[in-house]
Amino acid sequence: MILNVKNFLESPDKTWEIKGFLEENESDYVLDGIDIEFPIEYRGVLYNLNPEIKLDLYMKYKYNTSCDRCLKKLQKDVESFVCCYFIKDLGNLEDYDDAMTEYFELKADGIDLSDIIISQVISDTNNKHLCSENCKGLCPKCGKDLNEGPCDCEHEREIDPRFEGLLNLFNEEV
Repeated sequence: MILNVKNFLESPDKTWEIKGFLEENESDYVLDGIDIEFPIEYRGVLYNLNPEIKLDLYMKYKYNTSCDRCLKKLQKDVESFVCCYFIKDLGNLEDYDDAMTEYFELKADGIDLSDIIISQVISDTNNKHLCSENCKGLCPKCGKDLNEGPCDCEHEREIDPRFEGLLNLFNEEV
């Protein structure tokens, strides 16, 4: 989704509000393992800072995943924000010495919002998903969901043989 900024750059306006929906992944990024519920809602403000453009972009989207402990299906709601700058020549990037800021090349045809939105979605996706903070997970022996109650397995206390000598450390009288 290309946002044409030519008229904005030629106008005396210093800000431009945008909003809309990204209906599908139009970027080159691959979303393997991320089950996004399209459309992704976005709204933002462009600032003409001459010579660069600043974009403050808010996104709201959902994605489907499963709990990493009990495998229950989940849908996560995410609200995200990204701030980035567009400059005409990335060769002059050393003039912009801020490691915390994202810089993109301002292309003649405009700003590719799809690239920015999808890259932010990828960055925001958690590595660990839980249905609740106190999810008990599955029994390692029988596979029962321990959130629904205990299983009938006998759970012996497994002790690493290297630490077995410490079991009775405090039981001995000196």
